[in-house]
This record gives sequence, C-alpha cells and structure tokens, in this order.
Amino acid sequence: MLILAGWAALTPQPMSWFYIGVVGAFELWLARRIAEVGNDPVPAGPPPYSFTEDEARLVRRYRFYFTYPRIARHASSVLAAVGLSSLVLAPWLTFRLAFLPAILIGFNLFAVARFTKRVAPLMALRIAASRGDRDALLMLEMHDPAWTKIRAGNEAERKMAP
Repeated sequence: MLILAGWAALTPQPMSWFYIGVVGAFELWLARRIAEVGNDPVPAGPPPYSFTEDEARLVRRYRFYFTYPRIARHASSVLAAVGLSSLVLAPWLTFRLAFLPAILIGFNLFAVARFTKRVAPLMALRIAASRGDRDALLMLEMHDPAWTKIRAGNEAERKMAP
C-alpha cells in the first residue's frame, strides 16, 4: 500500500486511480468477509465456551475479530497503511491539482475508520472508555476472559477430534 501511495504521489494522474482501485478492491473483499461471518446471536452459557451475557454481547458485536483473529490482525495493518497514506496523499494530490482522486481518497478515510473499528476494536474501545463510556469499559474488561474461554474451548474441541 505504501509503495502504491508513493507511486501515486509521484505520478498522480494514472497511479492515483490505480491506488483507489486497489484500496477499493481490498475494502470490498474485507466487507464480504465481515458479512460472511454474520451477526447472529452468540449463546451465553452452553459449552464449549460458556460465555457470560456480557462476553456473548462482546463476541457478537466483534464477531469477525473473534472468528478470524489472524485475518483481522493483517487487515488492521493494511487499513493502518491505507489510512496513513491517505492522510498524506489527499492533500498532496490536491496540491498537484488532481482534485477528484484527492476527494475520493479523503472520503475513503471514513470507510477505513469504520473497518478499523470492526477488525481492531481494542483501540476504539479504549478511546471510548477513556471518555467515560461505561459500556466500552465493560467490554474491555470482558475481552481477556472471552479470549481465554475461546482458546480453552477450541483446545478442548481439538483434543476430542479424531
């Protein structure tokens, strides 16, 4: 992403559109993966996880993050690169008089922020908790116990598999 952003900064006219296309393709792929996971209720209580009500609410809210932690980690890195490069590239393209690509890249920051909250929720929860949001503070408290239960439940299922 950073190489594409640098290339778009050096030659704005063809490469900024290529950058927008690559970012758009990645965001469409990520949106499909998040939609595939769904938003079904997570049962509280039954094995193998035995979630409490609050933990089940946390896992439901950030289901993609808990279902595919590796993909979420890598996607958050790509989103960080897209966000940082967009913060530099949008004003630079405006300076270079490539207004339409600059506007599209600038507006894309809203999508990056939304996706980041879904794939890397800890930072958003910490910010909300520092502002006094009690629900975010409760979710932060439930994060580590939920992961402990998920790991223990997955390990128990692995041992039972033939």
